Amino acid sequence: AQCIAPLGMESGAIPDADITASSSFDSGNVGPHRARLKQESHGGAWCPKQQITAEPREWLEIDLHTVHTITATGTQGRFGNGQGVEYSEAYMLEYWRPKLGKWVRYRNFRGEEVIAGNKNTYLESKHELEPSIWASKIRFLPYSYHRRTVCMRVELYGCPWNDGIVSYSMPQGDKRNNWEFFDATYDGYWDGQLLRGLGQLTDGKTGPDQIKMGYYDNYDRSQGWVGWKNDTRSGHPLEIKFEFDHVREFSAIHIYTLNQFTRDIQIFSEVSVMFSIGGRYYTGDPIVYSYMEDKIFEQPRNVTVKLHHRIGKFVKLKFKFALRWIMISEITFDSDIAHGNFTPETPPTTEAPRLRDRTLTRDNPLQAEVPVAKQDDPTYMAVIIGVLTVVILLLAVAIFLIVTRHRQRKNFASPLGAKSAIPTGNHQHLSPESAYGTTEKDPSLMTYRVEELDDRYAGTKLTTLPRDLNDRLLGDVRLDEYQEPFHENKYRESPHAAYYGYSTVVVDNKDLHDNVEQSDATYDYAVPMPVPSVSSDQDSVFSKSSSRGSAKACLQSFFPPPPPPMSAPPLRGSNNLTYSNPPSPEPVCERERRSSKRREHSLHRYA
Repeated sequence: AQCIAPLGMESGAIPDADITASSSFDSGNVGPHRARLKQESHGGAWCPKQQITAEPREWLEIDLHTVHTITATGTQGRFGNGQGVEYSEAYMLEYWRPKLGKWVRYRNFRGEEVIAGNKNTYLESKHELEPSIWASKIRFLPYSYHRRTVCMRVELYGCPWNDGIVSYSMPQGDKRNNWEFFDATYDGYWDGQLLRGLGQLTDGKTGPDQIKMGYYDNYDRSQGWVGWKNDTRSGHPLEIKFEFDHVREFSAIHIYTLNQFTRDIQIFSEVSVMFSIGGRYYTGDPIVYSYMEDKIFEQPRNVTVKLHHRIGKFVKLKFKFALRWIMISEITFDSDIAHGNFTPETPPTTEAPRLRDRTLTRDNPLQAEVPVAKQDDPTYMAVIIGVLTVVILLLAVAIFLIVTRHRQRKNFASPLGAKSAIPTGNHQHLSPESAYGTTEKDPSLMTYRVEELDDRYAGTKLTTLPRDLNDRLLGDVRLDEYQEPFHENKYRESPHAAYYGYSTVVVDNKDLHDNVEQSDATYDYAVPMPVPSVSSDQDSVFSKSSSRGSAKACLQSFFPPPPPPMSAPPLRGSNNLTYSNPPSPEPVCERERRSSKRREHSLHRYA
């Protein structure tokens, strides 16, 4: 926000008690408290007792109590409801603040003290101050080129000074040929060193891109540069010391500097920032900032240095030269008032402190040095980053091992745990040499496979498929496809060869898993059927309907109750399992013998 707000003469924010004067013609009607801009009460202005000349002796004082930045002033004469004729054609300003300890006459950037005033009694004459004033008290001194009676109404424009800088001290700038790179607006003491004042480095205005522009009459000289050359320093760094109103916590400093290396002007190579509570001893570790040399771009720039929340009331800057000249236009701080009890530093001893003394100093807060933000040190940051990296790698390795062991357990799990066994039953018709197996369900194809089990399961009674089907896979069968029956004799050379085939047996998926133990065990496989010899290939092959009918008749004749009807293929998408590709047929005698055994077994079972 711009610092141009009225400070309270017109509005009454400044009380009457804070407005005083050297004298008054009539304290009741034209006393100092009547000197409020645009007010017509009583006499309507402040009128000093004596007439005014070119040697001002009368003054009107306004006490702001705290330091403010005054950027403009406004004045009026005494209108007095049309009766007044007094006004001040010119005036001077004086200001005071605690660090100065004296009243300072204001001068603009041209060195002029007299400020133009009013030309009538009713219009306000507003004047911008260049440079601005930092003051807690300010005085208006009426001025006249010939003796006359004057009256004044005034207003101040500005804002509170929140940066907290009370003063800065440094060497005065140097000359470069006919140019003076001085701090021309510095209001402190000029005694070889600039002391206890404020000037161009804190006025909020930055210098131009070219150094010559700041010294022409058509340009504001207060926006110029302050320059120092290395020849007058005898190799010592440039020191600038700042004092603040309270102990503060600093986060950053901004330095607006010039880089014109073709004219031997370059940004400092290094700056050290030191802090102190009392201002006499700077015992803490300094913050050192090195600037990378730039010999490409020749324009001014703002250099920011992080201060890591260091504590102090005094700040000292030490600049090292990169070339012959250093030029600075503005220095600002980012800070807040620190809360706590702080004591000035003790003078450092010439002897090296013992280890026990160092430990006591750290433990005793009253003797501790200014705290340093060690957490921002690059070494500590590198250690922290390394530890975090190792922890992340260990976590990644642990996760990888857990996933790997989990996969190994799934791959090498027990067959009985990973696969569902075919339901058990008493199958006397299977030979002892038959292989035992389990069914494995493929989730994508809904298929079932036959696998051999270890010999340790040979003693148990498991429902199995025939032995001659053990050495080959039944194949992946989709449950939504219809399977053709096996036609063995179709490919025989002899037309009268006997044909034995396994009819396609469709087992419902639900019966396979849920109800197979309740059904007859002999329904798990197909039954070979004899086929009479025929004279042609067409007569020697079962049709689909006759094959299914023969299988159904055979099963019904041997094993009640009858299985589900098999006259039509299963609907597409149903959960049925089809076994196809049966083994080669057996001789007739063997078939009759085994059929007799099955019949006896069935009668014995139902008995």
